[in-house]
Amino acid sequence: MSNSLGRTAGQSLKILWWQLAWIAAAALVSGVIFGARAGWSVLAGGGIASVWTAYMAFTLYRHSLNRGASLSALTFVTAWLLKMAFTIGLLVIAFRSRVLVPLGLIAGLFVALLAYWVWLAFGLSQRKPAASGSADRGKG
Repeated sequence: MSNSLGRTAGQSLKILWWQLAWIAAAALVSGVIFGARAGWSVLAGGGIASVWTAYMAFTLYRHSLNRGASLSALTFVTAWLLKMAFTIGLLVIAFRSRVLVPLGLIAGLFVALLAYWVWLAFGLSQRKPAASGSADRGKG
């Protein structure tokens, strides 16, 4: 994608995959150590938290298709309010569920948010893949 919203949407999708990988790993570890119910709870909590990233990536991508012609501060505030309402609603349902462990839900939320902020804090989106070194051989 050639516009900045498209690149930002692409970065949001990379962050989403990063989050999902860490959530899955945490759910697997929790499931092995504390049992399947705890693992599913971590997965549910992390999934709820990753809805934030997925929704914003979708919003950015949708607006990148028309080069941001209809994008405004109101659009971002509205998207933020919708994702917060959706997330709070999902959390209320999850915490009322007798199937999920509340501490596991919180752990899943924590892992997803930690993965998100680690990505941003350490600039993982700025890192370039390691070069093979063949291009630098002729320089001296």
